[in-house]
Amino acid sequence: SSLSTGRPNACNQCHLDKTLAWTADHLHERYGIAKPPLSRDERSIAASVLWLLRGDAGQRALMAWSMGWEPARLASGFDWMAPFLAQLLTDPYDAVRFIADRSLRRLSGFSDLEHAFLDPEARRAAVREQVLATWNRTRREDRSAGDQILINADGSLQHHVVDRLLGQRDDRRVMLAE
Repeated sequence: SSLSTGRPNACNQCHLDKTLAWTADHLHERYGIAKPPLSRDERSIAASVLWLLRGDAGQRALMAWSMGWEPARLASGFDWMAPFLAQLLTDPYDAVRFIADRSLRRLSGFSDLEHAFLDPEARRAAVREQVLATWNRTRREDRSAGDQILINADGSLQHHVVDRLLGQRDDRRVMLAE
């Protein structure tokens, strides 16, 4: 399970807008798998958002990749992803920034983004702010809203929760075995 291994599960890699509680409910209903104890955040915030904002480099890279994967984009919607991918443009890992940049460019309005994952940190931070400003400017009330993806009914981002989760980010060095 994701809780014991720390690695994202297949269900939430495709259903990026769903919580771990949603996955646990479905696994329990379909296969009789016992529901694990979940924290408040794991019950209420999409697993992809948790892994992307507070996860380790492997989790962040995998969620950034998943947000660019067409089947997941079709299953989850994608008009809510830009502000989360923007957060990864300043990630300490080059690979995470590269993958986030590639997925972000697949979103409408960001294909011609002038950014390179190896740009100096100040430039990457400026591009992150540019992405957030563009996303806010194009905000619509009919955007896929939902507390689980930290989007308010008016299409705005729940910045206080995003900032709290970023403050919990696991930036320790990781070595991923293939």
